[in-house]
Amino acid sequence: MNDDLLRTLEGRLRARESALRELVQSHRDRLGEPASATGNTFIAGDEGARADADDERELALLMHDRHELDEVLAALQRIRQGTYGMCSRCGEAIEVGRLRVVPEARLCLGCQRSVERHMAR
Repeated sequence: MNDDLLRTLEGRLRARESALRELVQSHRDRLGEPASATGNTFIAGDEGARADADDERELALLMHDRHELDEVLAALQRIRQGTYGMCSRCGEAIEVGRLRVVPEARLCLGCQRSVERHMAR
C-alpha cells in the first residue's frame, strides 16, 4: 500500500472516529434525559411501553456505534504500529479494494468469509 492511500484511509478513519464519537455522546445524552432516567418504571400503559422501547432502541444504537468506534480506533492503532492492512487472522495483506470500502477491516476477504460461515452454523 502506498503512502498516499494510507494517508487517505487514515483521514477517512479519523473523520469516522469524530462522527462516531458525536453519535455515541448523542445516544448517551438521550438515555440520560429525565424522561428516560425516571419515567419508564413509573409510567403506565402505552406511554410507558413506548418509552421502554425507545430506550431499548437507543441502547442498541449506542452499543452498535460504540462497537464501530472501537473498530475504527483499533484500525488507527494498527496504522501507528505499522500493521495496518495485514489480516489479523492469516497475516496476509488485506485487499486494497476492501480497505477502500471498509477501512477498519481487520480480516482479508477469505478470512472474513470463513468467520461468517462459522458464525452461521
